[in-house]
Amino acid sequence: MNTFKYFRRVAFTFSFNSFNVYNSNIVCRNINHISQITTSNRRKISASYKIASVEQVQYSRIELDTHADSIVAGANCCIMHYTGRVCDVSPYRDDYSPIKNVPIVKAATSYQSKHTGQVYILIFNEALWMGDSMKHSLINPNQLRHHGVTVQDNPFSTDPLFIANEDQKFNMELMIEGTTIFANTFTPSEKELNTCPHIVLSSPHEWDPKNVTFPASNITFEEKMYNYNISSIQNDNYNLNITNDDLLFDLSQINTRIINSVQASHCDTISSFTYNVSSLKTNGDKNKTIKDTNLVKTLDIGNNDIPLASTFQSSERHSDVSPENLSERWFISIKTAKETLKRTTQKFLRSAILPLSRRYRADRMFHIKRLQGEWSTDTLDGRTKSLDGNRYAQVFANKEYFAKIYPMDSKAKAGDALKVFCREFGVPDHLTFDGSGEQNGKNTTFMKQIRKHNIDHHTTEANLHQQNPAEGVIRELRKKWYRVMVRKQVPTRLWDYGMKWCADIMSLTHTSAGDLNGCIPLSRVTGETPDISEFLDFGFYDYVWYRDNAGLGPQLAGRWLGVAESRGNLMCYNIINQNGKVVARSSVQRVTQLELQTTEYKTLFEALDKSIKERLNIKDRSYAGAKPNPEDWADLIEKDPEFNEEFNKIFNDSNIPEADEFTPEVLDDTYLNMELALSRDGDGPEFARVTKRLRDANGLPIGTANDNPLLDTRLYEVEYADGYKASLAANTIAINMFAQVDAEGNRHVLFDEIIDHRTDGNEIKSDNAFITSNNGGRRRKETTKGWELLVQWKDGSTTWEKLKDMKECYPVQVSEYSVQAKISNEPAFAWWVSHTLKKRQQIVAKVKSKYWTRTHKFGIRIPKSVKEAKELDQQNGNTLWWDAILKEMANVRIAFELFEGEEKDIPPGYQQVKCHIVFDIKMGENFRRKARMVAGGHTTETPAVLTYSSVVSRDSVRIALTIAALNDLKVLSCDIQNAYLTAKCREKIWTRAGPEFGSDQGKIMIIVRALYGLKSSGAAFRALLAEVLHDLNYRPSKADPDVYMRPAVKEDGFQYYEYVLTYVDDVLCISHKPMTTMKGLQGRFKLKDDKIEEPEVYLGASLSKMQNESGYECWAMSSDKYCAAAVANVSEVLEKKGLRLPSKCLTPLSNGYRPELDVSPELKADGVQYYQELVGVLRWAVEIGRVDILLEVSMMSTHLALPRQGHLEQVLHIFGYLKSHKKLRLLFDSDHPQISPNRFKSYDWFDFYRDAEEAIPPNMPEPRGLPVSTSAFVDADLAGDRVNRRSQTGILIFCNRAPIHWYSKRQPSVESSTFGAEFRAMKTAVEMVEALRYKLRMFGVPIDGPTNIFCDNEAVYQNTVVPESTLAKKHHSIAYHRCREAVAAKTIQVAKEGTEHNLADLFTKVMASPRRTYLLDRFTY
Repeated sequence: MNTFKYFRRVAFTFSFNSFNVYNSNIVCRNINHISQITTSNRRKISASYKIASVEQVQYSRIELDTHADSIVAGANCCIMHYTGRVCDVSPYRDDYSPIKNVPIVKAATSYQSKHTGQVYILIFNEALWMGDSMKHSLINPNQLRHHGVTVQDNPFSTDPLFIANEDQKFNMELMIEGTTIFANTFTPSEKELNTCPHIVLSSPHEWDPKNVTFPASNITFEEKMYNYNISSIQNDNYNLNITNDDLLFDLSQINTRIINSVQASHCDTISSFTYNVSSLKTNGDKNKTIKDTNLVKTLDIGNNDIPLASTFQSSERHSDVSPENLSERWFISIKTAKETLKRTTQKFLRSAILPLSRRYRADRMFHIKRLQGEWSTDTLDGRTKSLDGNRYAQVFANKEYFAKIYPMDSKAKAGDALKVFCREFGVPDHLTFDGSGEQNGKNTTFMKQIRKHNIDHHTTEANLHQQNPAEGVIRELRKKWYRVMVRKQVPTRLWDYGMKWCADIMSLTHTSAGDLNGCIPLSRVTGETPDISEFLDFGFYDYVWYRDNAGLGPQLAGRWLGVAESRGNLMCYNIINQNGKVVARSSVQRVTQLELQTTEYKTLFEALDKSIKERLNIKDRSYAGAKPNPEDWADLIEKDPEFNEEFNKIFNDSNIPEADEFTPEVLDDTYLNMELALSRDGDGPEFARVTKRLRDANGLPIGTANDNPLLDTRLYEVEYADGYKASLAANTIAINMFAQVDAEGNRHVLFDEIIDHRTDGNEIKSDNAFITSNNGGRRRKETTKGWELLVQWKDGSTTWEKLKDMKECYPVQVSEYSVQAKISNEPAFAWWVSHTLKKRQQIVAKVKSKYWTRTHKFGIRIPKSVKEAKELDQQNGNTLWWDAILKEMANVRIAFELFEGEEKDIPPGYQQVKCHIVFDIKMGENFRRKARMVAGGHTTETPAVLTYSSVVSRDSVRIALTIAALNDLKVLSCDIQNAYLTAKCREKIWTRAGPEFGSDQGKIMIIVRALYGLKSSGAAFRALLAEVLHDLNYRPSKADPDVYMRPAVKEDGFQYYEYVLTYVDDVLCISHKPMTTMKGLQGRFKLKDDKIEEPEVYLGASLSKMQNESGYECWAMSSDKYCAAAVANVSEVLEKKGLRLPSKCLTPLSNGYRPELDVSPELKADGVQYYQELVGVLRWAVEIGRVDILLEVSMMSTHLALPRQGHLEQVLHIFGYLKSHKKLRLLFDSDHPQISPNRFKSYDWFDFYRDAEEAIPPNMPEPRGLPVSTSAFVDADLAGDRVNRRSQTGILIFCNRAPIHWYSKRQPSVESSTFGAEFRAMKTAVEMVEALRYKLRMFGVPIDGPTNIFCDNEAVYQNTVVPESTLAKKHHSIAYHRCREAVAAKTIQVAKEGTEHNLADLFTKVMASPRRTYLLDRFTY
């Protein structure tokens, strides 16, 4: 039985006079018995409810009430949905009758923010409906909390009263009146329900208050009480001796504990400090007392004789740390401190009233999980024996600036450190370490842990320290420690505590380096927002107060050495005391500046420092004025170059800011060794290389890094080929580089001459240069394989280029060189050189004028093999390329299966294929190096049936987005990572492993996965994805096999179809609950960045949400970003030639321009190619939404074969128009258009087309969801082409008010009359409409009546809709009968639309700007 404790005054009418208030307890008079509060079981009922519309708005309250076991919806709510369940509600007194059959509903009420004016719809699931008898509504806070909602209803809290949903994006302020906490709400209107944001505050799952559980506290009441520093306990003149902590937790011995405190501000002067504990009243021995005579003094404050703890009460003791405080304590900049506080939590704030109370640490529970990415480890040499006997430390780090240190007394304990690291944080996917015996030995603890956790590992080569990134992390940590050690005068024997603290701070500090984008490194490792409470109060080696004896001992002085981990739940810190011993204590307090200014405490801490130095037997190191004294540090300066470097920085400027980021050597600076062409002294460009990062006089790197290359101000040294050096900022380097590269990052260079040649041993020899046919004929083999040419470029650089590339770009120069070098008779040259020299003049005019280098991208050399990649890493002193190779092999290794046998043992039918690594640079990711394993699939023979793979059509996407808005469905997208590798290989192929396979190099590998480069890989992945979707009960549509659908039902019984659209590895899901499907896919595939989110870009178009005229949210598509990028690229090309795009273009083409009449000179070969590329860019812009240039792009596309100079100028004019008209959106509006049925005439067609009826697909699915209406506008421009007199057809088709198809094309034949041209256009429109209706039906979408077709030609309209009309010209008969039969079949209905309102006119006639704007405004935004 489910029980509701319905305990609330507004439910029933009774008088409060029957209550007395005594000692804050409400007592009932004249009531002998209060019955158990019960309800009947919740049960289903057969009665049906009709959700009534809101007739009158009711303004009242929602009141918080913990006595109501469930939310009770009053008159200020409306019912969104009946669950079909009811229960009986009994009041708290058994002499009142229960209320029978109270419905359980989903209710809604409106709340208007008084700050923003925004109206929100608050949704309460599982609520009791009593709106007909209650004015106000009751809210059970715990039912909200059970759904993850935050409810702050404690009136004694310093925080305001509020309710906030789980993501904190909605906050509702609460008010209090007397003892009632409430918010004012009102009944929502239908419009508000449809347009305002919905905030769900309770779970839709069945609410059973009897069985609901909440998480228990992780501390006991005794521990909670112990958090208070008990300064006074009620005294009844009984004394009690307490000698241990156990008695404090014996609650049976204690009646009351009263905490007293006195603010220091009450005293004019403070001359003495008191620590005392009063006697306890107990039920036991009355003669026991607490005795502590240490440091007990008396403070006399008037007549108020209250014992105090010996400490100041100061704001400095609070943990509400400012960025300035954190900057000082952590040695970071204020900017970084602000970002760190913003991106972490500080949950456990310190109280200034009870400064020595012990607080609970932020508990971070890690399961043994897998840590993604590349990890490295190395052993750090402490260079001296620490106080704890440690000489070494094992360092674990990744490339996202996280580091963890484990001190140890022997290198052999590296395995123990790895074990602890795996337990605390997780098991690294891949670990790099050096070949030291302690780590790499077969039977070491370290290797046992590697094998136990199945860690993929890599051992660096001997003496190549740059291969292990942990080396750089150790250097950086050592520098940070030296800086702290000198500034705080820390004894060197505390290096293990100091470097551990440095690593912890580094992992908790905000950084914008790499791809962290401002994240905290620790959060990337754990996936949680880190809490930094333990590190807030103290800087390393700060003076502190602490207490022994579980916080009951006297106040003692010490130095802070960091957080003591694994010491229980309390925040515990390492403290070095006056005896030189390190102790862990939880009762620790910061020493204030006020205390340090008093003579008493100044003497006390000087004595502490002296005692520590004597106990640790270390020399005195001090400051000479404001700077450290070099003589005191001479021993370290002489023997440690790294210390000497950091010491000089501090000595030269004691106020230098602390570096927040890694130095470039640790960051693997992506600008170093970049190659580019730079002008010098006004001369032409010369070859130059970026050699190093520049530093200031103090040795600090100059400038600030930024993820945006154009905002990067780091300063670098650039060296030219002749040794001349110059300094350039990173943003200047980036600007030069972007100006020299194409869209793919390839730099263009100007050819100078060929100076040498070479072969690689794979060239064709003279005795094998011919192919003999079956009839005995011979012809030369046409190949350039095996030859390379050494080319010198105009910028002074030289590179080896393949002969095949040079032959394509500079055939004449290569031919002339071959003759000069006497190699023209070699098989690689003989088959083409003589012909090239004969046709020299024609070829020179046609070849490309620029050579786009393939050896570099963005100035960074691209290796051509794994061997070359390793050589480049060694030259550059980093492991960027090798890391990329390891990352790729970790992903693709599953595609290869080792074959145990020789080549002769391979089963028949298998083909050999070569695999290799392709290298690339990702500019948008800070020039990240990327490697991709590909197979030479072009060398295999694969049946077409194994290779065909389709993708979703663009009109299907538009239809799906319209359906989403129509049926109120959500849309989510995801991207499948390494998609092809998830599928099995369809071909029988094998390869030999290359050097990237490590120890397996040279072995035979069977390719078992769909590797990139194979012809069948795309089809294999598509088949796998289809299989996974089939398992999720999705079936492909017959109209578009890449649209998968399955029937679904909403909670309110609404039937619809869920859709999944696939474009290779991009997936779009449309459903009421799309996350269910996405999680199903995520269970089978790895998603990129594990992201499942609403789509922002799909098929190149930007997607966003906007409201239609009715206030409903619909999807909109635009090509703004695509067009902006295209305009920028064209502008950049023109700028290099001293040109620019035309400005203030009101229309896409110049006024009066006709492309077919253009007689300007024909473009040369490079101009033709550029023209074709530009038209291709514009055509795609039209496909993804720029319908305003459809006609003009169609007209310019007819001249792709032989474009002229004027054509190119007009294409650039279109780009100028796009620059002037940046924004245009298409809204997939789900509203039905308002069309009067009187516009369409109805006739009896039986005598003319007796059997005419629309063809309904026999295998169409059952229609579900709301119906759509379809409309089309059609037009033709008679003899629009002034030369060949062909007409232009224009068509625009809508589903509801969403544009789905737009079409503009020249007709294939000449028509002699407007009637003929318009009828041909009408026929094309009918065919497109029938295709659309077929697709809608196969998508399971109900269609509302015939398609409305609007045309502006009276003759076509009459001949189409009037059965008795006759045709005068026979050659129009096909179009004539095709359209009329569609009318008779009720597929379409035709109406006359005036030319001034015909939207299709946009796609047939070049028109002036005002008319264009008028028509576009009718369906674009």
